Amino acid sequence: MTTPNLKANNILNSLIRNYFKGSLIFSLQPEDAELMTWTNQRAFLDSTVHSELLKRYPVKNEFSKLFFKKLISFIEPYQEVHDDVYEFLCLSMKSESSDMFCYRHYVIGHSLGNIITIKETNNMVVNGTTGMRTWEAALMLADWALCNEDIFLNKKVLELGSGVGFTGITIAKHCGIKSIVLTDCHDDVFKAIRENILINFPGSNDTNKNELSDSQRNCQSNIDVMMLDWNDDNEIPSHLVPDIVIGADIVYDPSILQPLCNVLRKLFDKNVELEVYIASVIRNEDTFNEFLRTLENNELTFCTISLECSKLIDWNYNSKQRCLLKIIRNKIIALY
Repeated sequence: MTTPNLKANNILNSLIRNYFKGSLIFSLQPEDAELMTWTNQRAFLDSTVHSELLKRYPVKNEFSKLFFKKLISFIEPYQEVHDDVYEFLCLSMKSESSDMFCYRHYVIGHSLGNIITIKETNNMVVNGTTGMRTWEAALMLADWALCNEDIFLNKKVLELGSGVGFTGITIAKHCGIKSIVLTDCHDDVFKAIRENILINFPGSNDTNKNELSDSQRNCQSNIDVMMLDWNDDNEIPSHLVPDIVIGADIVYDPSILQPLCNVLRKLFDKNVELEVYIASVIRNEDTFNEFLRTLENNELTFCTISLECSKLIDWNYNSKQRCLLKIIRNKIIALY
């Protein structure tokens, strides 16, 4: 039997997680609203808008207004609303921000103290790139990696099409890797990756160079960034020999499928035991099927890894068709 205190804690936890990640998909039943006492409302405020993390990296102002309005609408019929809840709503309504970027805070696991903070946008396309937001496949891949840390332990990892860097940063922090290199080819995205590394690894120092220097690599995770254009696989440095390659939502455009496979083949030439994991939300089945055919045409074999539900990172596993592929070279399959 769930005690009132335990139920109240679960409600608080859910509300805080939704606020952190910028989600308005929440509701409170009358019995839930009755548990949102003055004390519990204060606990919500202390964990969110009054916390040092959100003071430094606040969520989008427009979202805050909508969230607090919705929260008040649930609580008001059943509890006295905390003065600070009203005060924060009023401040949000007075504040005007035209910045298209915001901070999202992704809770890892069950502790609200374990958070990855990412500066990103809600927009699908910014300055000609889709890489300025965290897509669902990035959450899926990071969640799967956290549940399979043994695959990544002491391994050198390369991420293709890192976007704002959520997946790579999460793996760098939590999977015991030897090193990881995050890559992209768009200047704005590249700057976003660097900024998000600095947010999550505050011991690093900013740089104007294309790569973080040795002194800027986090001493625990050895995270680095690199520009990589798939249309020129000669850009891959000779010293870059990863054990694992990852990518999330990188096969949505038919024009990049062959260049991607060219990069993978070159990396397999460097390491015949290379493992590649690519996560996708399938929006266009024709494009995804073309990707599978392109893999086969390039002597690459794939198998599908089951993704039943979210485990340590919240992602929506009900609404969209999704796929996680493990890709290896045909000739390795033939040895078994």
